[in-house]
Order: sequence, then structure tokens, then C-alpha cells
Amino acid sequence: MTGNATTLQRLRTMLLPILLIAELIVFSLLSPRFLSGDNFANIAVNAADLALVAAGMTLVILLGGIDVSAGFAVGVSAWFVATLMGSATPAWAVVLLSVTVGLALGALNGALVAAFRVPAIIATLGTAAIFQTLLFALWNRTDVFSAPVASILSGQRVLGVPQVLLVVAVVYAVLHWVLTRRPFGRDLFAIGSNPDAARLAGIRTTRVTFAAYGILGGLVGLAATIYVGRVGVVQASSGNELTLLAIASVVVGGTSILGGEGSILRTLGGLAFIVILQNGIVLAGVPPLWNGLMIGLTIIIAVSVDILATRSTTRETQGSVA
Repeated sequence: MTGNATTLQRLRTMLLPILLIAELIVFSLLSPRFLSGDNFANIAVNAADLALVAAGMTLVILLGGIDVSAGFAVGVSAWFVATLMGSATPAWAVVLLSVTVGLALGALNGALVAAFRVPAIIATLGTAAIFQTLLFALWNRTDVFSAPVASILSGQRVLGVPQVLLVVAVVYAVLHWVLTRRPFGRDLFAIGSNPDAARLAGIRTTRVTFAAYGILGGLVGLAATIYVGRVGVVQASSGNELTLLAIASVVVGGTSILGGEGSILRTLGGLAFIVILQNGIVLAGVPPLWNGLMIGLTIIIAVSVDILATRSTTRETQGSVA
């Protein structure tokens, strides 16, 4: 491997640790409360819904796709959660329905991308507009308040550990096992690396792609139950902020936006960077508008390094073959 390729690969590997260490140092100097145990516990609990969306987004990005409708899908599912909790529906039924709604929305994206071959960015931009319109119609200028929904997941503890964190831990453990030990995980990487070669190798690319979007949808539905418990109200804009944050968590963590390389554990690292950044900005008294600026710049840097490293490695490989 040439010097340039090696340097870029090392930079891609070290980018997240460098960013994490830098923000920990900066925010600890700006706010004496930043490094407290209570603050980090609060960060973890408040990031649970984003963690679930980011986990599902990892699968989609690994196969070379994207979903820019996920946040709006959270909003639609959250409306059903808040509305049903307001009518005293059993908690288990609310969770089941929310996951079902999320699965249906994810299946729509999966069908468009996998079966109808619509480019993922175009398909999910279209469904994002549809989901946003649907949420606006359901909302109908009336906020849905549902404080009792917190009792589903957000307010419960098991052996002193918040239940939402246990849910996130189980989801990440299962997906890590699937990606590293199961044929479905290997198929995802193969499709992301070279979809045509994967198809020729006998991988059912349509089925795998559809399943990835469906899993993301199911996790979106589960995240919606936590989201409502955290926010306590559903509005026309509910959930839309989660799309960018989920994609940022995945790509900043080191999963390639081009597909074929990454892991669920990398997403966990990227998620940590994003939520710590948000928290640190608040504690430091920095105007909130800087939050979006910093996340946007981080995404640009991470994706740029990823693309440059991939291109450099590809050129070197092609040169050695020639």
C-alpha cells in the first residue's frame, strides 16, 4: 500500500478517537458539570431513541443505501403511540402497533428500492415528503400530549439500569451477532461492496435489501415509543431531527457511506460523539445554531476522508492488477 493510501486509511481509523478525545477535553474545560456521572447517565438515556434509528440505518448504509425518511417515520409512529396511550390502550399493544407501523413504512421504502430499483436517495426523499404530509394530516394543528407513555419504556428500571438502555444493548448485541456471524450479515457486506458481483454469486439482493429497510422500519417504530416518552408531545415536526443525527452517527463512526465496510460497534462510537457534542454545547452555553454547524462539518470531514481513502485503495489495487 502506498504512502498516501496508508495515511488516509490510518486517518479514517483514527478520526473518531481523535474527535472524541478532543470534545471531552474541550467541554470538560468549558463546563465543570460535563464529566459528572449524572450527566453521562442523562446523555445515555436521552440518546436511546436515536441509538435505535442509527442501528437500523447502519444496515441500510452497509449495503450502499440510505434512508432520509427515517425521522419522519418516527414522527408518524409516535403519533399513533401518543394517541393510543391517551386512550388507555395497554402498553404492550402500543409498542406492538408502533413497531408494526414502522415496519410498514420501512417495507414501503424497501419495496421501492429493492423491487422497483428506485435509487435509495430518490425513493426515500419521496417517502419523506409522504410521511411528513401524513404526520401533518394526523396532527391536524393539535399537539398530542402523552406524558403517561413514559411508563412504557422510559420510566422503567431493571436492577437499577434504565430499561431503555437494556433495550438498546440487546438490539446492538443482536445486530452485531447478525453482522459478524450470520449469512444475512455477510450478504449485506457483499451487496455493499459490489451488488452485481453479489447477484452473480447467488445472493438474493432484492430480499436482503428489502429486509434491511424493514428492520430499520421496525427499529424506527420501537424508537418512537421511547421518543414520545422522552419528549412528551407529538407535533407536525416530531422526529425529523433524527434522520441527520442517525446518518451522522453511522458515517462519523466509520461505516463507509459507499457501503461494504463498517460495523454496528462503529455506529455506537459515532453515536457517542454526536450526543456528547450536543450535550457539551448546551452545558457550555454555546448558541444552539452551532450544534448543526458542528455536526454538518463533522459529516463532511468523515465522508471526505472515507471517499478519499476508498478511491486511493481502489486505484492502488487496480494498478497492482494491471
